[in-house]
Amino acid sequence: MILLFYIISFLSPFTSILRTDEHPIHASICELKYSEKDAAFQVSVKVYIDDLEVAMKNEGYPPVNLGATTENTLAQEYLASYIDKYFTITQDGHKLTSKFVGKELSDDFLAVWCYLEFPATTSKGQKYTITNRILLDLYSDQRNIMDIRMNSTQKEYTIFDPSNSSWSYTY
Repeated sequence: MILLFYIISFLSPFTSILRTDEHPIHASICELKYSEKDAAFQVSVKVYIDDLEVAMKNEGYPPVNLGATTENTLAQEYLASYIDKYFTITQDGHKLTSKFVGKELSDDFLAVWCYLEFPATTSKGQKYTITNRILLDLYSDQRNIMDIRMNSTQKEYTIFDPSNSSWSYTY
């Protein structure tokens, strides 16, 4: 019994590391590239599942249980709706329509990759604005890191936060 007490006493400071309901970093990763072949912006977004589910619950969505055996049968539809609200691309001020391609769990099962396409034909002089507000209303320290490739020669990185959630590019 005393040995058990010492083991528990020794491990207790480390139990917060093992918890999946909180983590100190609030970040998402997003890759965006324009495919001339497909005439579309192709977007991949990686978001922590626990944060995403809290944000969706706050928006009034039913529990989705992403990646669980009890995953809601409408999870993909709800996820597409949430992302469509918080991730947008506009072309000369007009919102492009997104097509939710699918989702997959990360290798560690802590995050979900979501794949979208935004059909668009680009031409010289058009202005595109990308807005990524995913989870920015949930955490004040949330950061959305983006790798942006608007064409084969232009590559940029940007970090969106609650005070700066848009980026623009003119062809």
